[in-house]
Amino acid sequence: MVKRSRLNGQVILFMTAAFLFLAVTKVQALPFNSDMVDVQKRTGLIMRALPKGSVPVGFEEVFPETKAEATKLTNPIPAEPKSVEAGSRLFRVNCYPCHGDISKNPYQPGPVSVNSNGAIPAMNVGAANYLERTDGYIFATIHFGGLVIMPPLGWKLSDQEHWDIVNYLRSVQNANLAKQKAQ
Repeated sequence: MVKRSRLNGQVILFMTAAFLFLAVTKVQALPFNSDMVDVQKRTGLIMRALPKGSVPVGFEEVFPETKAEATKLTNPIPAEPKSVEAGSRLFRVNCYPCHGDISKNPYQPGPVSVNSNGAIPAMNVGAANYLERTDGYIFATIHFGGLVIMPPLGWKLSDQEHWDIVNYLRSVQNANLAKQKAQ
């Protein structure tokens, strides 16, 4: 009888030690690597700004520093179907919530504009009258934001993605202009 209680005591001691060991190691491991979760490329915001005139290895992107400087840019990406399709996808992800479906006739504003009861009017950037704006102006608006409401998206889009959206907008604007002339 004495041996059995001694064995039970050792089992209980072992189980307690194992539980404490596992509990302590679990607590020390939490949160695992949370400093790298949901990190996005935000040059100058959460990482050091690039030295003036430098280009990271593997990149050729050099964003303008001011909106006025950006409006002078010309589109280096040809408006090929691949670029227009990529621009369409990027527009649906980043621009559709406010600007809506610019390819539909009549224009249908996005859910943010519809649900704001007119407090947040969205511009129909697919309208033919936007053809008067330069490609650089559209690039600058995407990168630095609009006049009042539109937020800047330059921190999350690459140079190529900016121009893909511009190419998509131009394709929709030209299609809308052709529809107007046909009427």
